[in-house]
Amino acid sequence: PNGAGKSVLVEAILWTLWGRTRTTKDEVRTSGVNADCVTEIEFEHEGHLYLVRRTISGINHHVRAEAHADGLQIAEGVKDTARYVHSILGMDDLAFRASVFAEQKQLAAFSQQTPSERRRLVQQLLGITPLEGARDRARKDARAAEEQHAKLRQVLPDLVALRVTVDDAGAEADARDADAKSEETAATAARQQATGITAAFDALDQVRQRHDVLMSEGKGARGEHDELVSRVSTLEHELAELSGASARLAELGPVVAQGTVARTRLDLVEPVLASAAAAAALPAVTVPPEPDEDGAEVVRLEAEQAGAALAGIDGRVAGARAALDAARGAVARAGELSGSEDCPLCGQALGDAFEQVQSHRATELASAESTLAGLERERKQLEKVAKATAAVAAGARRALKAAQEAWAAYQRVADRRASAVEAFEKALAALGADPGDVPKITAERDELRAIAAAAEAAANECRRLEGRLDRSDALAGQLADSRRRAAEVAERLASLRTQIKQLGFDPDALDAARQARDTALEAAETTDRVARQARLVAERSRMHAEAQLKRLAEAEEQHALITDLAEDARHMGRLAELLNAFRNAVVATVGPRLAAHAADLFGELTDQEYDRLEVDPETYELQIRDAGSAYGMARFSGSETDLANLALRVAISEHVRFQSGGAVGLLVLDEVFGPLDDERKERMLVALERLKGRFRQILVVTHASEIKEQLPNAIQVVKLPGRRATARVVGT
Repeated sequence: PNGAGKSVLVEAILWTLWGRTRTTKDEVRTSGVNADCVTEIEFEHEGHLYLVRRTISGINHHVRAEAHADGLQIAEGVKDTARYVHSILGMDDLAFRASVFAEQKQLAAFSQQTPSERRRLVQQLLGITPLEGARDRARKDARAAEEQHAKLRQVLPDLVALRVTVDDAGAEADARDADAKSEETAATAARQQATGITAAFDALDQVRQRHDVLMSEGKGARGEHDELVSRVSTLEHELAELSGASARLAELGPVVAQGTVARTRLDLVEPVLASAAAAAALPAVTVPPEPDEDGAEVVRLEAEQAGAALAGIDGRVAGARAALDAARGAVARAGELSGSEDCPLCGQALGDAFEQVQSHRATELASAESTLAGLERERKQLEKVAKATAAVAAGARRALKAAQEAWAAYQRVADRRASAVEAFEKALAALGADPGDVPKITAERDELRAIAAAAEAAANECRRLEGRLDRSDALAGQLADSRRRAAEVAERLASLRTQIKQLGFDPDALDAARQARDTALEAAETTDRVARQARLVAERSRMHAEAQLKRLAEAEEQHALITDLAEDARHMGRLAELLNAFRNAVVATVGPRLAAHAADLFGELTDQEYDRLEVDPETYELQIRDAGSAYGMARFSGSETDLANLALRVAISEHVRFQSGGAVGLLVLDEVFGPLDDERKERMLVALERLKGRFRQILVVTHASEIKEQLPNAIQVVKLPGRRATARVVGT
């Protein structure tokens, strides 16, 4: 059936031999199956048995191939196997496909397509199309070379003008180079002159530096000498003062002793006056009334009792209101009854008791209302009492708190005053005085302080005099050393003055030398800058000359290139002409040969019923000559048309094998029976029988089940679920 995979079997031949298929290698394996996909072709050729195996394996669809001859492995690998098959069969995969495989669409194209489409198909099968492609590419390359040659000729520079420009640029560069050398010579002379003047200035500057050093040393020596002289004077004065230090120490001894006695007495006087001042500084306070905590507690209890009574009456009022609501409900229910109805409680007839019930319910309601009114009056009275007692309790709490704070403040002041009085009494007892002696003690304190201060000053002076007396020997040594050093510094100062005078430094001469040096350096820098500028101009001129020379070389190269390009264009044009002539020669040779082969085969297939089959060598149009006249295929029935197309297709296959040098006795006809009726199918089967003399093996692909019954061998392709199929041999 259609879609089962009949054509896949014959296409597997091309895949196994050369690895060529309509799909990519990752689509060859059955969808969803990752196991190895193995195809094998076993064929006999020229007395030898060959086997070619091709395998796809792994997730990367790796392809392996190998070839065997007479049971021995000869080739392994994709490329080696393809080359070996080519060497055996004498043709590549394209020639094999054109010579072996014939499809219904190809046969129909010979008689149904336009002349141009028919010619393209035949030339493609014959392998002439690559010649036309090579010819067209050669023509295209020739046109491109000619266009490039024309464009380059328009932009080619003038070699004569360029050579003149190169000469002028070289002369200009030489002139600028001579100018630069002249300026560089002048700059060298200026630098040499500046070097001499700078050397003279450096000599004077060294004298200046020596003068500055001597002056600095002289200033230091002068300052040191003045300092030593001052120190000698100070030491002499200090030693003179030390001669009266012993007498002064004797005078200060009694004063220091009086200070000790005064400080002892002052240690007793100071606490008395301090405690008296502390007691006097405390403020006078009035004794406040003591807090009445018992009275405040009585008022608080009264307020709590009034609140409790108010809470109790609230509960009773709530109960009375509930009782009133119940009485009102009973009255309402009693009002809904009548004397003829039964009692809602006992179920007996009310009768005369109806009025008693009504009177009883009214009495209960009046009693409840009276009780509630009395309780509400009592509650109002208790509420007034509770508010009054609560206000009195709050005032009592505030008064108690204020009295407690006032009493605490009084206690603190009283404690501080008692402590001050106690300290004052202790200080008076230690001094042995009475409270009335405070004014006298105050005067005594001032006198004692004055005596202590004088004693402190005398003690300090004694310590200073004692220290100076201890240093008298050291001062004498320092005085002698200072006098010696002062003499040495005076001698060095005199020597420095002599050296400065002998140096003869002239500041004016140094300034004049500095000015001359600056002028010479500026002149040297100016000439050097001019020389650098001249050298830069010379280098630019030289670069310009080199650029012009490079342009000339490029122009000469372009002239040479355009000459080569013109020659290439001529050669490519000649190649296109030769290829076209070769293609025409091939076509001219192929046309008659195809016509002869197709005519012979058509005569065999039709038992020489017609004169001959003619094939136009240019358009490959088929005509059948009958009774001396040529007729188009439209005049004949479908059988003659099919046989004519088959004859031309077989002739093409034989010609391809002839061109390639191969000898493959195989023909595959794919779906050539599809559009034929029963009579035409019979004619085609008879034609295939007659082709057995030209081909050792013919494979026919068809979905017509009646055909297999008439063929010597048949392979049936059976369709399975899941887009799968299997093949089996059905008979011989």
